[in-house]
Amino acid sequence: MAIIQKIRDKYAKVAGGVIVLALVGFVLMDATSGGRGGGFFGPSTTVAKIDGSKIDVTDYDRAVTAQEEQMRAQNRPMDENATAQLRDQVLNQMVMEKLTAGINEKLGISVSDAELKEMLNPANPDPMVRQAFTNPQTGEFMADQVASTIAQFEKTKDPKMKAQWDNFRSSLIASKIQAKLNGLLSGSLYTPKFVLDDLHDGRANAANISFVNLPYTLISDDKVKVTDDDINKYVAANKKMFEVKEPSRSIDYVAFDIKPSVEDSTRVRTQLEELKEKMATAADIDNFVKINSSVPVPVAYQSEEAINQMPAAEMIKTAAIDAVVGPFTYGQDMALAKIIDRATLPDTVKVRHILVATKQGGRDLRTEAQAQARVDSMLALEKSGVPFDSLIKTFSDDNIAQNPSGEYELPLSQRAGFTKEFGDFAFSGAGAGSTKVVKVESSQYSGLHYIQIIKKSDKNVNSTKIAFIIKPVSIDNSTYNKAYAAASAFATKVANAPANFAKDAVASGLVVQSAQSLNRNSSLVQGVGASGELVKWAYEAKMGAASPIFNVGANKIVVAKLSEINEPGLLKPAGAMKTSIENMIRQQKKAQLLIDANKQKTSLADIASANQVEVATADSITFSAPMIQGLGNEPKVLGYTFYKGFKEGTVSPGIAGLGGVQFITVNQRYAKPGMGRDLKMERQMSEAMLKGRAAQMILEGLRQSVQFEDLRYKMYR
Repeated sequence: MAIIQKIRDKYAKVAGGVIVLALVGFVLMDATSGGRGGGFFGPSTTVAKIDGSKIDVTDYDRAVTAQEEQMRAQNRPMDENATAQLRDQVLNQMVMEKLTAGINEKLGISVSDAELKEMLNPANPDPMVRQAFTNPQTGEFMADQVASTIAQFEKTKDPKMKAQWDNFRSSLIASKIQAKLNGLLSGSLYTPKFVLDDLHDGRANAANISFVNLPYTLISDDKVKVTDDDINKYVAANKKMFEVKEPSRSIDYVAFDIKPSVEDSTRVRTQLEELKEKMATAADIDNFVKINSSVPVPVAYQSEEAINQMPAAEMIKTAAIDAVVGPFTYGQDMALAKIIDRATLPDTVKVRHILVATKQGGRDLRTEAQAQARVDSMLALEKSGVPFDSLIKTFSDDNIAQNPSGEYELPLSQRAGFTKEFGDFAFSGAGAGSTKVVKVESSQYSGLHYIQIIKKSDKNVNSTKIAFIIKPVSIDNSTYNKAYAAASAFATKVANAPANFAKDAVASGLVVQSAQSLNRNSSLVQGVGASGELVKWAYEAKMGAASPIFNVGANKIVVAKLSEINEPGLLKPAGAMKTSIENMIRQQKKAQLLIDANKQKTSLADIASANQVEVATADSITFSAPMIQGLGNEPKVLGYTFYKGFKEGTVSPGIAGLGGVQFITVNQRYAKPGMGRDLKMERQMSEAMLKGRAAQMILEGLRQSVQFEDLRYKMYR
């Protein structure tokens, strides 16, 4: 659990891609790095350049290491796929920070101490703080642990822990600054009236048309020849579509998925069946769960709403007290659930408390005897009339700077996130004014809580206390060996005859898939996951070569064939790209044939008769609604329908559409009734559609405007 046990800094990726990109890594540590590419004067230390400004490998490695520590602290798996995504994300973060640093400075965007204090307040925490203190198993926010954990980090003398806290706090500030910049950019939007007029016309004006649709399937593909010269001319005429700025590789591949077998599932089910009777009679259910569950889920009350989101919800809701439900599938795992108790509990409880800790963040503060003596002194002073506000300042190890009153409003929906003893008393039958000293032992801290119940909600919620035992369905060696043997046999078969890759795959009952545009700076492979070795092979192999076996993650084996090599410059179509271009050109040729064959006909009826199709009609067409009844999405037809130069009652020339060639006649254009205007509302709607993505669009445009070089392939390949 590492850092999460100290700070619970499991922060979420903040909504809105730009905010995510603006955060820099949390824990600054010395990092090891892989091979380093070098120039004539020695090894390079630059992983990226932005308009000449450099990102040094040391800074990049530190940020990556920090993020990896953070991921592990959140108990999230750090497989190759997660690592590859993280490395790409970190570089994007650093690039965006360099791009926006000057802007923020010029605009005077900053975060005050008061703002930071409010962000850390558990009563209304910043989303990053909420995520940092969210139980990874239950998804519940542990509000009661925020202040005490922050207090420990602010008091610590441990340089590593201090650095962790300083960088978490810095990341909060960075995200807030980015949020302010995003707000300024979004707030700068304004929709002029002429744009509103145009949008209104698109909604208010309608038309009725008759049309003939000649689908491209009227001409068989074998009657339309597409040559390499056609393809080259198409590419030359559409250079911007096919201009390559960075080298890339594409592969065809077959995947051998290593899935848990029936035997694997049966093995885990048998283990749980063996535990089921013992669980039903366990005297200490908390300890039993701690010993036997692979995934730690606290024994706690769950609201009916929370239970409805669980697997086996109906069985859990109807089971008797002390009954054990399962085994049942729990995501990728299997589980047992014991019903401990059912109760009606208050929806919300407001409490205040003083924490006298014995341990925090793995560090001893005082002995239990010393803690008890401190609590006794505090209670004696309270009895003599010293107000609670004074006691908390003197005695509490909670973070009184962030929460000087020691008060928390605790929703039942987050009950599973509180320490057991704290939550048990807070939601017990004790009424307002009740007090109690409870002993708490958790992975984050230990000590004594003095709790006072201030208020309980009048709204009560049906709740069930549940104990879970969860075990993953792991893959046995024999399951892996079967998949490996099949992959090895296929790789051997295609090694000497890669031209037969697709044919041999079909013969083996395998599906050939494609992964386009492999980036030399990333290990991510579309549809596969992350495999740095596979990407490296693709950049070293000759065109058309077949690969050896590659293990991707823990559950997949891949054998590939290099299908496309693209270097900077004008794309040389091959493989799937060439097929796509051929289809576009073939469609253009078919369109011209259909147009030429019918251009002398003067009515829709003649065109329909000659092609053995029907004349159809579509009513209530508006420019703002792209779908046309009977045609689907045909933008050019919409354009002709509302083009003022196209007269009603006339037959249009052939329109080369997406699904065929259309000939149309506008029967009537008219204003839809009841389309009054509210300019204020129209402007609000227009701007609302853009505000959510405005900042991301603007900042992405800023990024596209600079010269950017990703040089990681020289360091890590």
